[in-house]
Amino acid sequence: MRYSTPTLLLKYLYYYWVAANVKGHGIHSPFVFKFIKEILNAKKSLELIESSAPVVKKILQEIEAASSSRLSPKIKLLIARLLQSYHPITISVTGDKKQFEVDSTINSNASIELIESVESIDFAFIGDGQDEATMLHSASDLIDKMHSNSWVILHGIHMDSNMEAAWNQLKQHANIRLTIDLFAIGVLFCRKEQKEKEHFIIRY
Repeated sequence: MRYSTPTLLLKYLYYYWVAANVKGHGIHSPFVFKFIKEILNAKKSLELIESSAPVVKKILQEIEAASSSRLSPKIKLLIARLLQSYHPITISVTGDKKQFEVDSTINSNASIELIESVESIDFAFIGDGQDEATMLHSASDLIDKMHSNSWVILHGIHMDSNMEAAWNQLKQHANIRLTIDLFAIGVLFCRKEQKEKEHFIIRY
C-alpha cells in the first residue's frame, strides 16, 4: 500500500534536507559530477531528444505501458536524457502491467522486439506496483546479467515500504557499485571498476 500524502510529504522534506545540491557542490565523484552537469542540468527538451533519437520515444512508450504509475514530465525527460547519453542496446522493462520474463529483453537498435537468451543487459527499468519478493527476484536476475557500463532505474523508491525495502536491498547487490537517489526514482550503476560502493542523494 502506498504511503499517505502526509507521509510522502514528510519523506520528501527529509530527502530535500539531506540531498546534495543539484549544482554539484561538494560532490567528489567525477562520474556523479558529470551526471549532474550533463544529465540533471542538461538543456535539451524532450521533444528535441525524441526527434533526434526516435528510439528514445519507443523505449519511453514501453516504460509507460509497463506500469500503472505514470511518469511525471520531469522524470520522463530525465530518463530520455539518460537514454540519449548512455545509448543502451539491450534493455528490460518491467512493472505491475509487464512482468519480468526470463531471458527476454528488448533490442533498441532495431524495432522494439523481444530477443531470447540475452547474456548481458545494458539498461533495465523496474516499475513500482510489484510486490517486494517478485521485484527483488526479477531485479537480481537482471543485475546478474549486467556489465560495468550497465544501469538500472527503479521507479517510485519512496512510494511505499516495499519499494523502499527493495531499493535498500538492491543497493547492496554485489554488481552494484554506485547509486543515486532522486526521490521519484533511484538509479543504480554497475561500474565494476569501482572498488568501494558509493551512495548519493541528489536534489532534483
